[in-house]
Amino acid sequence: MSAPTTTVKPKQGFHFTFQNYIPTHQFAQKSDKCAFYVLHSLPPHVFVDPYELEQRLHDNVGAPFRVWGETNLELPVSSVNEGSLVLLGPLKAEQHVELPFHARYARPQKNATHATVVLQNPSLLKVCSQAHTEYWEQRDIKALFTPYDSPFDFETSKVTFDSFTSKAKLKVRIPAGNPQHLAFVEPLTVIAILLATYYMARAIWRAASQFKPKPAIKED
Repeated sequence: MSAPTTTVKPKQGFHFTFQNYIPTHQFAQKSDKCAFYVLHSLPPHVFVDPYELEQRLHDNVGAPFRVWGETNLELPVSSVNEGSLVLLGPLKAEQHVELPFHARYARPQKNATHATVVLQNPSLLKVCSQAHTEYWEQRDIKALFTPYDSPFDFETSKVTFDSFTSKAKLKVRIPAGNPQHLAFVEPLTVIAILLATYYMARAIWRAASQFKPKPAIKED
């Protein structure tokens, strides 16, 4: 039987999408007592937008979700100390499950224009209302959610998981600044500001000169 597979597109930029494929046989034993979830563990370099995921759910193109960790899209990676977890599900009978995510501004790179970030393959979770989960399964499932608490109750549910596979290691390339460019970027920025200031001052002076009162013409 084929395993669930995953890929990321595009490979370069600031906006990406996980494309997860779940073979039909994975749902063969699905019943009212079992549910399937996809768990993504993201590094600090990338994040998901909860508002975007909420809109996708509203438009019936996305699954229910939960997010743990840092989601502030304004922060550069240098200001982020933790990654994030995204749990998609419970799934209905979707074979293709997508997760859009975005890159933070990377740390400056010397002699390079991009930073390469390695991504972790997601996990497919099967949660059933059955007997207690064995100890080793509890341990492994809890490890998937570290440092956060698992949302599943091991006293009433049995949780198993399977890792998605990929043809190659998942990587994305994020544009990054180069400190060596500061030598000419900063002077050019100063010159641009001075030219803009001169242009605005000249435009204001010319406009103001048009409103000067004209001398009265004396009539005989």
